[in-house]
Amino acid sequence: MKTSVLIIANNEETHIGKCVESLLNQTKNPDEIVLMVHNSTDKTKEIASMFPIKIFELSGKPGIVNARLEGLDKVSGDIILCIDGDSFASENWASEMEKSLSEGNVLVSSFVKMKGNIFASFSNIFNRYKFRKAKNVSRWVWGPSLGFWGKDKEYVKEVLKESEILSSKLGLSRNPDDFWLALFMEKKGKIALVDEAFVTQNTKEKSVASALKRNRENMKNGDKIEKYFNQSHR
Repeated sequence: MKTSVLIIANNEETHIGKCVESLLNQTKNPDEIVLMVHNSTDKTKEIASMFPIKIFELSGKPGIVNARLEGLDKVSGDIILCIDGDSFASENWASEMEKSLSEGNVLVSSFVKMKGNIFASFSNIFNRYKFRKAKNVSRWVWGPSLGFWGKDKEYVKEVLKESEILSSKLGLSRNPDDFWLALFMEKKGKIALVDEAFVTQNTKEKSVASALKRNRENMKNGDKIEKYFNQSHR
């Protein structure tokens, strides 16, 4: 069974090296690592080129969804794992994500530990607790750590495209494609959270004020999505 890891990165020269190194040093190495460098103006590609991975470039419409869609066309694994270029994985991440999928789940996500500001450091403590006790699993499926079966790739792509339309329709400040994906995948089968492994994400928000603003924004968008989805798709 072949496992592919898709990395999406936009101007991540500071973090891409550690991201790729973490994937090359897994307890069970992926069969394929694909990096989609989208609209970058820094040395992300040059740094990544030092590693034995496949690299593709995308110039055009910006956004994580567009990069992920393009990247999904480049991977061929029976299992597809996704991580962001500003993140790095614990050494057992790939094996634990694979294990969870093999237990009958259609979508899995590990704990994502945030790094970069004081708010992130303190919130990790509460997030870890809430992650382990989560009843609403879909709320804890985060883009920096996703996994699904290759046979569902086309469905995942359809959902990602639809997420752009729906987020615009609801007037959201950004497109939480990971949350949309979790909600739609729940219609196909069981989704699960992996507590035995984690991904560390370097946050873009460097101040407490900006981190709090982003957190409130995420909660507000999530509430709107959940309300809409419950009314329209249940």
